[in-house]
Amino acid sequence: MKKFILCLIAFTMAIPACFADELFLDKETKYQKQIMQMGFKILNANQIEKRMTFYYDTSKEVNAVTALTSKSIHVYKGIIPFMDSDDELAGILSHEISHGIDAHKGLWRRILMTSAPKSYEYQADQRAVDLMVNAGYNPVAMIIILNKISPEQNWFESSSTHPEGSKRLVAVYEYIYTQYPEYLINNKYQNNLYYQNFLLTTQKERKEIREKYTPSVKNVSNKQSK
Repeated sequence: MKKFILCLIAFTMAIPACFADELFLDKETKYQKQIMQMGFKILNANQIEKRMTFYYDTSKEVNAVTALTSKSIHVYKGIIPFMDSDDELAGILSHEISHGIDAHKGLWRRILMTSAPKSYEYQADQRAVDLMVNAGYNPVAMIIILNKISPEQNWFESSSTHPEGSKRLVAVYEYIYTQYPEYLINNKYQNNLYYQNFLLTTQKERKEIREKYTPSVKNVSNKQSK
């Protein structure tokens, strides 16, 4: 009788645990499918002929990484709460797909990516913008998600693998400004809280970009007179 009671208690305790595991699995499955489907959509839309795989990782770190040897892209659970739109997730995936494209170029390229990571981070951000546009996503969301997750690393930037967050944001903005200005003219994210913060903190840098690409009145007059 005693054994029967103990078995009954163990059985009743196991039911809620199993049910909770099923609920957890359903939620993780949802994210895994979303990441895979969006990842392959970006690959196909850009006619990328190199294989890559996509995984939802339950790590709580706010990050996404590309395994350079296996060309597998891992989106960590910790970054999911930072995303408010498919465009933002597409920005993260496109950045990592860019790393995957370089990783496919051989061992020497992978060594360069490891030895000079900052330049490849800038390159991945810019290429991500191209990949997003070709797949039908709004590249301005790249600025938004980077504003949420990219830290300022002023003190230890020389030893960091990633550029300072502000510099990345401005570089992405400049690339959109020169290559896809229509997204800034008709900017659906104009009133987005995080984009507004970007505008607030980069007034000087954006003014310099406008001046850099806008011919002065004097230069225009000289050209017209020739």
